[in-house]
This record gives sequence, structure tokens and C-alpha cells, in this order.
Amino acid sequence: MNPKSAIRRLRPDSGEALVEMALVLPILLVLSLGMLDFGRAFHQKSIVDAAAREACRVAVVTAPDVPIAEARGNLILTTAGFTGSTAIAGPDPARMVTATVTSEFTFVTPGLFALFGGGFGNSIILTGRSVMRKEG
Repeated sequence: MNPKSAIRRLRPDSGEALVEMALVLPILLVLSLGMLDFGRAFHQKSIVDAAAREACRVAVVTAPDVPIAEARGNLILTTAGFTGSTAIAGPDPARMVTATVTSEFTFVTPGLFALFGGGFGNSIILTGRSVMRKEG
């Protein structure tokens, strides 16, 4: 091996790419996992809202049969793979029925949002609420 080629190979910037990657990779991982968590939370919130709408719709078209309406909301949640609870209130004097569905969302990345000052732990409660007028 030629001594000049060995000197050319050991340039002063030979480890620069490794240092840059070590600085950028954690940021990229945090952003990627944050997007993953946000997408999952958005999906679960959409399901919770749909379950509240469906439970409220069942409650307003039946003669206030609360167990059937609550079972419908819980069925929507369990079909999507989530756990939670459904509560029906009403009809009130204005003939309005309210359905409230709650479900707990657990983050994939524990403690990730604590880095940014989030006041919550590893999970949050998602709530969906729907209000409709009683029919008939």
C-alpha cells in the first residue's frame, strides 16, 4: 500500500457524517413516533365520535331504551378494537338526548410528550358527544 494513499484516506472530515447522523437521528425518530401517535389518536377520536353519534341516533328513534343505545355505542368501540363506556342522558324538557362516549388512548412512545411540556402521562381520555332531538 502506498503511504500517500493511506494519508489521503484519513481526512480530517472522515467522521463528520457519523456525527451529523448522531445529532439528526433522535430528532427524526421523535418526529416519526409523534406522527404515529397523532395518527392513532386521530383515528381513535374519530371512532369515539362515530360511536357517540350512533348511540344517540339509536336513543332518539327508540322509546327511550337506554340499554340498547349504550350497547350500540359500546359495540362500535369494541368492533374497532377499543374499550370505553357510553352514557345516555335525556330526553330533557326540550326533547334533546345526549350520548357521551369515552375511551382511553395510550401513547406508543411513553414520555415523549412530557419532553414538550405535556401535562398528561402515558394516556389521555378521548370523549365524543352527540346531541339530537327525540323523534316521535
